[in-house]
Amino acid sequence: MRIPTAASDFFAFLFSFGKKRSAVEKRAHLESLIGYHFRDPSLLSLALTHKSKVPPEDKMGLKSNERLEFLGDAVLNCCITEHLYFKYPQKSEGQLSKIKSLIVSGKILAQISDTIGFGSYLLLGHGEDDSGGRRKTSILSNTFESILGAVYLDGGLHPARGFLVRFLFGRIDEFLQEKSNYNYKSKILEVSQRDGFGIPQYKVLSTSGPEHCKVFTVQILIDDVPMGEGSGHSKKRAQQIAAKRAIEKYSKSHITAHYKGELHDELVSDGRAADDHRNGQGSSGQEDTAGT
Repeated sequence: MRIPTAASDFFAFLFSFGKKRSAVEKRAHLESLIGYHFRDPSLLSLALTHKSKVPPEDKMGLKSNERLEFLGDAVLNCCITEHLYFKYPQKSEGQLSKIKSLIVSGKILAQISDTIGFGSYLLLGHGEDDSGGRRKTSILSNTFESILGAVYLDGGLHPARGFLVRFLFGRIDEFLQEKSNYNYKSKILEVSQRDGFGIPQYKVLSTSGPEHCKVFTVQILIDDVPMGEGSGHSKKRAQQIAAKRAIEKYSKSHITAHYKGELHDELVSDGRAADDHRNGQGSSGQEDTAGT
């Protein structure tokens, strides 16, 4: 069966590296890695098209994989929530939320995409490709979701769930046991709320680098007390690093002392102002004297 021209052109470009297999054979190889055969190959083509590759006139990115990523994210959340509900019948809603937060994190999805080899199939603009886009966490995690969205559109919920069973569900215990997958934002949130400091705030201090390779520097504040900074190619990554620094230096007494110190300074300042007023040295006292 002849695949559509758009998909044919895509795969012809994608695999034009001196290999002699036909575009159909190469597409079949990619589908074998995914574990799903597309009835509409153009969906797979779209799922692998990064926004850096779309023409300039497509300012909304409609020819990129962003819309499929949006759909795939929703499918992922639906399926993982159901799976965790039945996998862990003895865990509370809060515990399930923490597990879900880790499992659907960009780091985990990018790790799976890298293992499958999605990076080598991506269609990127030259700038993004030259800057190492095929290994970027954000791009790989988004690709996982866009391919999931494409599978869902092409075949429905059953094959989409099968895709997740094959690549994600079977590795949940492994991911949970791996310390490097620790969700520092969730942990610092838990600790901060436990000690009565509320929700930590994340402030973007700076953004640098070209559009396709930005670096964000973020600061975390707990009860308005700076607790650490982190930098990364995405705000989420920078926040995780900042949260990790905050956990490493976290001290309830330090935050409380900082607050008490500010309060002490305010009380001292107010006290001095009152003394000055009684001694006729305050600005209001001088004005009153001048007015009589």
